[in-house]
Amino acid sequence: MAETTLEFVKRHLDSEMQSERLHQLPGDFYSRISEYDQKLRRSAGSGNSEVAVRLISRQTEMIRSMINQLLEIRVKKAGETNTFHQLLPEERYMCSMQQRFQRRRSAFIRALSCGEPSYIEFAHRSEVLRSTTVRFIRPTTELVGPDLKRYGPFETDDVASIPSANADILIVTGDAMEVYTRGES
Repeated sequence: MAETTLEFVKRHLDSEMQSERLHQLPGDFYSRISEYDQKLRRSAGSGNSEVAVRLISRQTEMIRSMINQLLEIRVKKAGETNTFHQLLPEERYMCSMQQRFQRRRSAFIRALSCGEPSYIEFAHRSEVLRSTTVRFIRPTTELVGPDLKRYGPFETDDVASIPSANADILIVTGDAMEVYTRGES
């Protein structure tokens, strides 16, 4: 009898939990699960009974929970043993932001404790000048950024890269929504 996707994920989760080192996953591990989940979702919407839809929903929840556990364990192991290179490419992609955060945090704390005001000024300037790409949901009048430059005015569906401080306010008020570009995702 063939192994179900649920059993496949459970087997790899159990192996990861029992091993002190990173367990080797198949190279197509995440794509297989994603494709299976896609098939499940399609079948849930194709006129199945309410019971079948609930079973499908429960199965996707179980897979999601196991994948979340698996990722937490694998990332923790990789971090503790500095073996990020052994993670699958998808996992390394996910961890790259965490690694960058940890490096920046360490540099920031070192700069504070070593009296390096130039680094603190650099961090401040970098954040103030950071921009965010947004799509405007409503017409918006001209904005003045923290850099004292003028941006806009903008019409509905305009896309622009504006200072993040301004973008954050527009997103919270519902006047714009963030657009993720390839370099930012």
